[in-house]
Amino acid sequence: MSENALHHLEMVAKVAYYEAAAAAVIIPNAWPMVAIIYCAQANPGQLWDAAEDYYQVKQRLVAADKEITAQLRTLSERDWSGKDRDAFEKVLSDYQNQIRVSYSFALGVHLILKTMALLIAAFIIMMAAFATILALLAAFIIILTILELATRFIPYPPVKAFNLKLKILLRTTKIKAKIVAGKLYMTLKKAERALTKTGDGAAAFLAGGMAVDVLAQMLTGNTQAFPDFAEATVKSADDVIKGRIALLEQKLTAQLMAGKHIGGFGLGKWKLPTANIPKDIRPYISPLPGIKGVGDVMQGTPTFTSPWTKPTEYGDDYVKRTNALPTEPS
Repeated sequence: MSENALHHLEMVAKVAYYEAAAAAVIIPNAWPMVAIIYCAQANPGQLWDAAEDYYQVKQRLVAADKEITAQLRTLSERDWSGKDRDAFEKVLSDYQNQIRVSYSFALGVHLILKTMALLIAAFIIMMAAFATILALLAAFIIILTILELATRFIPYPPVKAFNLKLKILLRTTKIKAKIVAGKLYMTLKKAERALTKTGDGAAAFLAGGMAVDVLAQMLTGNTQAFPDFAEATVKSADDVIKGRIALLEQKLTAQLMAGKHIGGFGLGKWKLPTANIPKDIRPYISPLPGIKGVGDVMQGTPTFTSPWTKPTEYGDDYVKRTNALPTEPS
């Protein structure tokens, strides 16, 4: 499969973090926004590819459905009739219903994954634009600071007047940068909440669709559907646990980066206690997880838990056996 253009947004998201984190060193009020960008690292291209795989599955199932219909039509009542014929048609009809439920679910997954891929892509573009705005403001502040320092001790009257203007401009620019950072954060936060709610809704729809699929399979004679679902759930448990552990570190890093409070999250009912970070030490705390975030973003996973949560090559024996789109051995 050729790589789709959405894969390039993974690097765009990384660069957005590097830009925003560097800018936050100059504009400390930007750290809460940097925390959002840190948590929003993603590759929408992978979702798009997965959506295409589900579409291929749907196409194969539709072809199988048409083949069954064609087989039923080729057997006339004159050629074969009686109880055996009725039983045969019943089995094929049940099998056809199972296929139709499955390809309906596959189509639903295809549409949801593509929708989420596009929404995530739009969010990455937004945070890249916001990060660039912050970077430009930070660069302007640095230039003004250098000019102010360079002209501070020159006694020549015109230079003194210029230095005074620089001081005023520098002060007002810092104030405006702080305000802009706050507004960008609020806008990005609203977009993040909307994206999260949409993702939660999509996950709920997929869970419901999966339940309907399994139930329909069972009711139409595929009694192996639930055991297969249970086995798949057990086989994926290790990946789920790894993901939750990595998420815990990511959330803690983001909270320290934002510099407001830590805790209040966990695994299931077990949650860490919440503690506010004192305001007077926040400016000294945020840069540390910001530096850590650079390493996290580079390698694509939180650093400290990476020995246990680092992604491994996809495809154990179970995955290869149950792949709906098996590949030819190389």
